[in-house]
Amino acid sequence: MSNQLQIQIDKASETMDGGFSDYYQNMVNYFHQNPDHNLSYSAFSNRTNRATNALVSEKEAIFYIVAYGWQHHQSMQYLLSQTIDVTSEPQENIRVVDYGCGQGVATLAFMDYLSQKGVAQQSSLEVHLIEPSKVSLDIAKLLIERLAKAYGMQVSIHCQERTLDNALIPLNSECKETFHLLSNVIDIETVQETLPSLAKQIMSCTGKNFLFATCPRYANAQTGFRILRQEMDFADNFYDECWDMTYQMYRVTQACWNQHTSTQRMAMMSWISS
Repeated sequence: MSNQLQIQIDKASETMDGGFSDYYQNMVNYFHQNPDHNLSYSAFSNRTNRATNALVSEKEAIFYIVAYGWQHHQSMQYLLSQTIDVTSEPQENIRVVDYGCGQGVATLAFMDYLSQKGVAQQSSLEVHLIEPSKVSLDIAKLLIERLAKAYGMQVSIHCQERTLDNALIPLNSECKETFHLLSNVIDIETVQETLPSLAKQIMSCTGKNFLFATCPRYANAQTGFRILRQEMDFADNFYDECWDMTYQMYRVTQACWNQHTSTQRMAMMSWISS
């Protein structure tokens, strides 16, 4: 089964001419048409502690992307659209650090955003993916490579298969701008415990820096955002809002598409380090 699922993921990744939405739609179609091959919500939730443990199989990765991928993508894209203008001073080289990247959805959302603004081909991306799950990390690398090809972007990918408490943040680079992405991880207690040490490393990243964090407004997420703001007190600018987002997505518990509304908390901060 694992080989079959790998083939499906690879096949779907080749359909990304229009961005992540194409991959998501393809994976939803596969999930919907093959119910006997899928994990149930309870089985997935119990094994992964409600999606907070590292994924260990392609079957778990497919369930995750179908159940949560579109929500993650849409919230990150919305935060980007509300807080930055990438067309004012397009950068030739951009560094992206995706913390607890999973299958790379936050980075894919950033790439989609660059494409929508018409500047994708003007920038070369230096992408750093930090993720303890080898399965997720391999998929993230594949999807980013495939989307970069579809958009005609130059991209170099650097992977760290490790938890955030052991992460090594790239401090020096030819890139003048760094985008730090934390998508749907700030509610996890083990991530919250690493925020003080991560902040110290992040503060030393040279050039202009932007940090983007998104998560549903869970009680644990509120704690995470509080810690993040406290530890990132060196940032010059800070944006922190809650938004009710409504979109069409596939619901795995109902096996159908419907309109979904969720309250997302989103934060952006920026600073310059020499």
